[in-house]
Amino acid sequence: MSSGNLQRRRVRGTSNANNISNNDSISPISPSPRNSSIIVKTDNTNDLNILNTNLNKKPIGHKIAYDPRDLEVLNSNDKIVPTLTLMEEVLLMGLKDREGYLSFWNDSISYALRGCIILELAFRGKIAMVNDPARRRFELSERLIEVIDYKMTGEVLLDETLKLMKNDPENLSVNNWIDLLSGETWNLLKISYQLKQVRERLAKGLVDKGILRTERKNFLLFDMATHPVADINCKDHIKRRIISLLVSRTVNLPSSNLFPANTTYKFLRSISLVCGSYAANVLENVLVTLGYDQRDKAFARADELLSEYSDFPFINNQSQLGIGSNLAQEIQNEIESVPNNDLQMEVVAAVLSVFSRMDSIL
Repeated sequence: MSSGNLQRRRVRGTSNANNISNNDSISPISPSPRNSSIIVKTDNTNDLNILNTNLNKKPIGHKIAYDPRDLEVLNSNDKIVPTLTLMEEVLLMGLKDREGYLSFWNDSISYALRGCIILELAFRGKIAMVNDPARRRFELSERLIEVIDYKMTGEVLLDETLKLMKNDPENLSVNNWIDLLSGETWNLLKISYQLKQVRERLAKGLVDKGILRTERKNFLLFDMATHPVADINCKDHIKRRIISLLVSRTVNLPSSNLFPANTTYKFLRSISLVCGSYAANVLENVLVTLGYDQRDKAFARADELLSEYSDFPFINNQSQLGIGSNLAQEIQNEIESVPNNDLQMEVVAAVLSVFSRMDSIL
């Protein structure tokens, strides 16, 4: 069997990888415990001492195989990223807790997930707008983007997209990349850019992270793998973040082990989560517990956020609904905390501008 199409999921944060130096490709292996139980009969005490000394020595020339990209991921500490990506969070909001599958009538989530991939790469500092003064003549979604950091992220879909962008001979726009990743193109030379089985791969990633579990459900004519929620607390935490942005007068984002309090761009990430969920038609699943009036107000606030942050510099107007009075200042603090990030923020605004007109695209 050919291994050309096989991929191994690389997971961040392994316990012993930080002890390995980037410059060392050979790592000694400690001797097996069985060596200490070897019994050798000899009449010469000196020979026995020499033998014991040699058994305790570490073997020379033994190599441990590892992927150098894993070390790049582990040593990349410039930004603090949450455990779950934006794509995984949006997918989790769309999944039914017990049934473990998405609505069969949702035609928007696939396109929105591709946009979330671009957002995630921008938040991680992997891509940015091409720094050309002439770009301002074009709309945000038509401006060209480029790869500025080639290190792998450890997330298969992100790394696959990063390789496509890096190997493409020309810079393409945000709109073009979302279309290509979705398979919405007439260019036969780039039809291979479409990401296959994104929802299933994201669900399996969530299974690896302990958020979902895998079951098999019979649908009369066929069997299908489903992924019910295993960690309901994680999903509830994401819902509280969204509701805090859409309902609370003063936004206070809850933190957890999966979403640390010092996460880079945590407010912008949460706004992108709201806009991505809105574009993917899964926001209603989050707001179902609210009253009728609160739900209408939350949808109106989502419209406001999508309008304000689909342009750069961000407008940051005070909400006419009296929600999120501290949000503008928090966003300003986040942008100022990371120097020279304007070109990355343009990518974020460009994706949100695509989300804002998805009804006319689909």
